[in-house]
Formats: sequence, C-alpha cells, structure tokens
Amino acid sequence: MKEKPSASALLDRRVNVLAFPAPTTGLYLLFIAALLAVGLFVGSWMHNIILGKEWIQALNNCFALEVDQQRGCKAPIEFRRGSWSLAGAALVAGLSIAVLYSVPSVIRRRRSLKLPMPKHQAVVERFALLASQANLLRTPRLYIGPARMGDAFSFGRPGSPAVALPPKIVGMLVRPGPADGVVLHEFAHIRHRDVEMAWAARSAWYVALLVLLFPIVGAVWEGPSMLPYYLWRAALLAVVVEFVAAALLRAREYDADLRAAAELPSFEAVKAGLGLLDTRSPGNWLRRLLMLHPTRTERLDVLESPHLAAGSSFLHALSAGLLAGVVGPLVVNTATPLLSGTDIVLGGIWTSAAVTGSLLGLTIGLDIWRSQFASSLAHGTDGPGSLAMRGVFVTAMGVSVGLALGQLVSLGGIGQDVSAPLNPVTLIAPILGGLGTVFICAAFGAFCLPLAVLVTRPWRFWLPAVMLNIALFLGATWMGESVDLALTGFGWSGAYLWITYGYDEWPIVGLAALMTVVAFLASLLAPMSRRRGARDWMYFPSHTSGATYSSPPSSTTGSTIRFPLVLGLAAGLAGSIFLISQLLMIGPIITPEAADQAEFMWVSTTVICWVLPCVILCLISPILGPAKVFIAGPISLSLCVLAVTVLRFATPGSAPLDDLLGIWSVATARGLAASIMIVALVVPVRYAIRLATQRRYHKAPP
Repeated sequence: MKEKPSASALLDRRVNVLAFPAPTTGLYLLFIAALLAVGLFVGSWMHNIILGKEWIQALNNCFALEVDQQRGCKAPIEFRRGSWSLAGAALVAGLSIAVLYSVPSVIRRRRSLKLPMPKHQAVVERFALLASQANLLRTPRLYIGPARMGDAFSFGRPGSPAVALPPKIVGMLVRPGPADGVVLHEFAHIRHRDVEMAWAARSAWYVALLVLLFPIVGAVWEGPSMLPYYLWRAALLAVVVEFVAAALLRAREYDADLRAAAELPSFEAVKAGLGLLDTRSPGNWLRRLLMLHPTRTERLDVLESPHLAAGSSFLHALSAGLLAGVVGPLVVNTATPLLSGTDIVLGGIWTSAAVTGSLLGLTIGLDIWRSQFASSLAHGTDGPGSLAMRGVFVTAMGVSVGLALGQLVSLGGIGQDVSAPLNPVTLIAPILGGLGTVFICAAFGAFCLPLAVLVTRPWRFWLPAVMLNIALFLGATWMGESVDLALTGFGWSGAYLWITYGYDEWPIVGLAALMTVVAFLASLLAPMSRRRGARDWMYFPSHTSGATYSSPPSSTTGSTIRFPLVLGLAAGLAGSIFLISQLLMIGPIITPEAADQAEFMWVSTTVICWVLPCVILCLISPILGPAKVFIAGPISLSLCVLAVTVLRFATPGSAPLDDLLGIWSVATARGLAASIMIVALVVPVRYAIRLATQRRYHKAPP
C-alpha cells in the first residue's frame, strides 16, 4: 500500500503553476477589448451626429417597401453605420499603437535614465550573463536611473525591451547577490511579455480616456439629452479600469517571481532580492486595491508555496465578467448592422459570443483549471473537496455578478431610461449562465485533472483544456445572450419559443457532442492515470530535502462512469416507454394539432429525462456531478431518440432521415441548455447545505 505523504512533506511541495499559461493574459486581452469597445461606441455616436437624420430618412423609405425588399434596402445604410463604429475602434487601436511606441522615449526623458558608462563594464557583462541564464533570445538594453530612483522596472517598445536599474542595484550587481534576483525578476517580466501587454493596455486607456471626452464636448451643440445616461457609465468604466489594471500588475508579479526562481541557484537570489523591498503595507483597503505590487510578505509566501498564486479570486472573476458584460452589447450593436445584408441569423450575438466567450474561456476557464491543478498537487491525493468547491463558488459568483453589472453599465445601453425600475428578467440569463458555466467548467477540470499524468509535456494537457473551455464559454455566452434577447423582447413567451425553436445552431450541437466525448474519455482513461506517478513538469525543483511528490487526485474517479451510466439508462428507458405509449395514443400525426401535441410531448419528455439525472448527480457530487451529467444525459437522450426512430420507421409514412437527425440535434442542444440552468440552480443549494452541515458539526459539543 502506498504510504501517504506527511504534513511536512506536503508543505515542501512547490507546484509548478507556470506549467499552465497565466489566466491574466486572457484578462489583459479582455481589458484591451473593453477599451477598444469605447471606440465602437464613439464611432456610432459620431455617425448619429453627422448622418443621423439621413439614416432615419433612409430607413423610413425602406419600411415603405414590401417586406421581402426591406432587407436589401436597409443593408447598405446599416453597413455604413456599422462601419463608422468599426472605424472608431480602429482609430482607438491606431492611436494606442502610436502611444505605445512613443512611451519609451518619454519614460527615458522623464525618469532621467542614462546608458551605462565605461566604468559600468563589469555590470554590463553580468547583466548579459543573467540574461543568458534567463533564456532570453536577446539581451535587453540596460539603463541606469538617478539616485532618487527606488525600484527597478522594465519597459520598451515591442521586440526591444529595456530594464532600468537604480544606482544601489547597479552597485550590488558587480558580484553575485540579491541584485541578481531583482534583475532576473525583470527578465521574467520580459519573457512573459508583461512589458508589451501592460503598456499596450495602458496606452489604450490613455487614448480611450481622451475619446470618452468626445460625447461630452459634443453635447455643447447636440444638447445634453444623452449626458445623464453617459456620464455615470463613463465614470464607472474609468474606476473599473484603474482597479483591474492594478490587479493585473499584482498578479503578474507573482508569476515573474516564480519564473525568476525556477532554478535552484536563482531561488535564493530572488528570495534575497525580495528582502530589499519596503516592508510597509497599505493603510486601508482602497489603497490595497490600487497597489501595483503585492507586499513583500505576500511575495515571499508565494515563492515558498507557489500554489497560493493560483487561488481563486472574486475580484478577478468579477472583473472578467464585468468587462465581458461591457463589451458584449457594443459588439452586438456593431456586428448586427455590418451583417444585416447576409443570411447569418443572430450574427451580432454570434460575433459577441466569439469575442467575449472566447476571452472568458481563456480567463475564467483557465483560471479554474490552473487553480485545481495547483491545489490538488499541493494538498495531496486526499485534498479537501470543500476547499476546491469554495474557490469555484467564489469564482462563479464573481463571474455572474460581473456579467449582470456589465450589461447594466455598458455604453451599449446608452439611451435607456435609468430612472425606470429595473426589470429582474434582464438579470436571469447572465446570472444563471455565469453560475452554470463556471460549475460545469470546474467539474470538467476535476474530471480531467488526473489525466495530466499521462502526458510528458504540460502543453499537451493545457492546450486541449483551453480549447474545451473556449468552446464551452463561447457556446454558453451565445445561449445566454440569445435567451436574454428573447426574454427582454417577448417576456416568458419568448423564452418558451426559444426553448422550443431556438436550437438550429449546429455549433451548439457540436459543443454538446464534444463535452460528451470528453466526459466518456476521462472516465475510460481514469484507470490508466492511477497507475502513473507525478511528472517532473508538475513541480519546481525543491530547495529542501525530503520533498514528496504525488500525482493529482484520482480517487474520485474510481467508478465515475458506472453510476451515471446506470442512471442514464434508467431515465432513458423510462422516457422511451412513456414516449412510445403517448405517441401511440396520439395516433398518426396528420393534423397540425397532433403535430403540436407530439412536439410538446417530445420536448417535455427529453427535458425531464435529462434534468432528473442532472439534479441527482449534482446533489450527490457538486464537484464532479456537472461533468457526469454528460454521461447520463446523452445516454437517456439516445434511448428516447431510438424509441422515436423505431416508432416512426414502423409507422406508415415514416419521417425521413434528416428529420430524425433534426430531432436528435435539437434535443442535444436542449440538454446542454438545461444542464447549465439546472447546475446553476442545484449546485449553490447543495453547497449551502454542505456549509450548514459543516457548521453544525463544528458547533456540536464533543
């Protein structure tokens, strides 16, 4: 029997969280997308100022035509309106690039940075040696700051990085010591592309801030009618930008420390370099949120226990959801007129989902998987499930609240009457969609995590994980935005129509099929993972002796396929029997009334056969249950489809094959939508029950 690692050995593990890409990269991209979306709004606003009357007149002329002629008439003028929005974003992007390339010279001049002199030759040589040790392709340019300069920093144009060092660090760099850790930390920023991303985001913010002033200035001759709806949104966006920018810089500091200390000789140098930092901490929570660097104590803790850098953060999840909610309506408002002359149904929503959903998958999905990877390796094979569930719940709440707030404060909502009472229906889709998608993502992460030991290179594990998360969040975003459109436009009747007829999109069917395949493969490959040990890439080299390494937990996957398989078979068999009996009672489907009755019977039965196993699995295991649904659900659905297929082929005038394929595809997509909704409702309830039980247990007298 394998001996369990001791508590001291567990503390010695230094999990290689850098084996996964940093989720903050996706958050940076989402951050920049939100700033470029400011240009979308201003471009649309300028169109309305300059060409608004002409646009309204042209639309009125089109509405006077026959219905089949209206789309062709409106397409050119709508395309022009969308082009103005796109031109606004292009203007922001172009000016941001110009600022990005001009900033380094401004920094050198304002900070009084100088190139090394001949007397610094020994420093230059050691600087180049450390760059080679950090595996940089080219040595960054070295600058020396004035005596008043406190900390080192990196900057430069894309492809031409530079590092500025204060004189005290330059003096210490002549020989090995703490200064090596400072320089290696800056080299890690360069290797992680932090310089380009941070300054690209900052440059875009400078330009967006200027562009945000245009509507205020324009109100002088347009009139202040828009300002009450615009000013508070613009001000709130500015506040969010400052908080998110600071949080991103703090998170990237941890990764830079870990990259710089990846090798054993560098570990002590980086640790000693952190000892040069100021020990003071911010006085209040507001200053703490605006800090650009973590405290020295926090950085030392992460250096000793890297898994702490991969913990779930409500602030990061809230920021990602809020930025995605801000961007989504603006993308819809731009893409819809651009695609008005095409046959793409709901093209604006698809474009928005492709942008925001993909970036949420790259941000939130990757963050969840990385956090589970680090936590499971740090706490051993018997890591506490409640700890993982708490982190996932924090992330899910942050994303759902952020998505709801983002839609309310987006500049795409300009013109809405903010004094009107809030319609809670508008919050249903983002809240349920955010909760359900995060819980399903986390369940697949826990489900597939043991398979990491089957690969010899980390990218062979995280790359498929990233692709799966992007697909999941993209599909969920499309469903959330389309059902939100149905709810806000037609109320509950619109939601029913969406449930009945809103599944003609094959990408959603493909997503459901993909998740089913992944769930079955993870279950079938689980026995192989239990026979493998931990891979070298999962841990940093240990700076202490006697460290114990173990694989990701696999005990939870021992019989993952058996119970959901039996549950799916039982639900599918019961649903098949019920469907056949009811369809036989209806008789031949030759009238519209019989067709409607059969359609309702089919919809209700398949939903129930998918929902019941989903509820049971999530109540039994809120961590893995949402993933096991994609074993039980497709099995039950397949049996129902098989029953209907046999019945139709056995009946004179049977349905053609493409109709039967349509029955299966619609039911599959409906099952995915039902899973997101049910998981969003059941898992929080199960988590609340678990918390109440734990508190009652701890309060009970011995």
